[in-house]
Amino acid sequence: MIGPMAAPQPEHRPDIGPAHLRADEPELAPLRVGIRILLFAVGTFLVLFGLFFGFLPLIPAVVLVPAGVALLSLASNRLNLRLRAFIMRRWPNAWHRIQRFRAWLHHRLS
Repeated sequence: MIGPMAAPQPEHRPDIGPAHLRADEPELAPLRVGIRILLFAVGTFLVLFGLFFGFLPLIPAVVLVPAGVALLSLASNRLNLRLRAFIMRRWPNAWHRIQRFRAWLHHRLS
């Protein structure tokens, strides 16, 4: 016998619930369903367009992808929390810019 087998470790998931939001990132109230569907469609288009055609010199992916992410995060609070967990670890300054744009746009749409 070689020795005791180690039990598999569960995957560590970061705390991404609303209770872990910072004070300067308030949870926004959900928008109407029609507006959320429109935001999801436009956000998806911007992200895909930015990723597929971002290498062209006239189409700035640096602008299109974050704008699309901001629109997608407005469409779904769950997606906003997932994106926060993903982006905040890598690019915290970009996340704060996305949140400011998201709050401004939410104020305009509600």
